[in-house]
Amino acid sequence: MTKLPATLIETEQMITEASAWVKTVLSTLGKNYSREWLETRLLQGLRDGVLTLTEKAIEAAEQKNDEIADAALRTVFQELISGALVKRGPGHLQVLAFGQLAVKRPPLTRRRGGEWYDNWIRNLEICFLIALACGQFGLQPTRSREARRANRIPSGTSIITAALARSRLNLEEASVQRHWLGLPGELARQAIIERGAAALTGM
Repeated sequence: MTKLPATLIETEQMITEASAWVKTVLSTLGKNYSREWLETRLLQGLRDGVLTLTEKAIEAAEQKNDEIADAALRTVFQELISGALVKRGPGHLQVLAFGQLAVKRPPLTRRRGGEWYDNWIRNLEICFLIALACGQFGLQPTRSREARRANRIPSGTSIITAALARSRLNLEEASVQRHWLGLPGELARQAIIERGAAALTGM
């Protein structure tokens, strides 16, 4: 059976409920995650050969100058060619291809200031909230550009974007959607798969 679009009242109710999550959860999630957590989670996924995670990490390193992804990929590349990783996964071919090109250029260096890193953590937290909205309300995580313009069919991303705005964190839905489709969203999805619903908020 095709799911009917939510009414305006239903959408408003979802945003109101999600706004409560933002107020009570978003401010505390950052305490559970750190740069070390990001590095460890990313290394684990790359070592396991998770294909989608590998693809997102390579995209982040090559197109967004993400030094966390760059360093993790270089580490796993060295482990692969040295024989430290014996069992091969679907993503390891991509790591090897990345590494063969990466060794010809210097590693990306850590950027100054905390704003970039703070945004990385914030984007990860938002992705957990999107996953929570999808599970709670039975929504798709994203919607097309046409659906965003018409604003008829909500998505997990649209609900959380609206909820964030009520806490005066004004972000474009398209920007939030890119985070979900990128490395932050992939890390969030992997954590949820491995740890279940408790990984969302620790509730």
